[in-house]
Amino acid sequence: MTDRELWEGIQNGNEEAFKQLFYRHHPAMVQVAYTFLQDESQAKDIAQDVFVRLWIKRRELQIQGECKPYLLAAIRNRCINELKRKKTLAFDVTMEKAHTGNTPQDNLQVEDLERAINRIILRLPDACRTIFLMRRMEHLSLKEIATQLEISPKTVENQLTKAQKILAVSLKPLLLVIWILLHLNDWP
Repeated sequence: MTDRELWEGIQNGNEEAFKQLFYRHHPAMVQVAYTFLQDESQAKDIAQDVFVRLWIKRRELQIQGECKPYLLAAIRNRCINELKRKKTLAFDVTMEKAHTGNTPQDNLQVEDLERAINRIILRLPDACRTIFLMRRMEHLSLKEIATQLEISPKTVENQLTKAQKILAVSLKPLLLVIWILLHLNDWP
């Protein structure tokens, strides 16, 4: 059965259709949530919750075509809300954590820097942040992001450019700190 056929069954209360949709998409949804949260248990909980809400709100929701784009958006939104609630973001900062001989104080400074970068990312406008995270964390192409969000690739490109400009301006004061941390162990 197609997602569309399963969705029609779900809207009519067909539990078997819901089970099929769940088993078809649940593993991928857990993986997407894990990409954001870096916590397997929490990722499973959020994916489960999205499916429970899908069942509860089945008569109110208007899903056209495939269910996967709706599920992906719901998972992403829940993860972003969870990250906001915790005031943390498990985002892989692209700088190498200096050298392996870091002292505990060096590690604390790097962690402080990561938190500062994560706060900047959380302050991005919703569309910019979502697209930025999809690109950087899920490593999706512009076309894949456009398809999942049902927007044009040009809009995705514009939002990424906007996010990068905001990050560049916001990170400018931190560049000296980053340079110092990366070269701290090189000093006599």
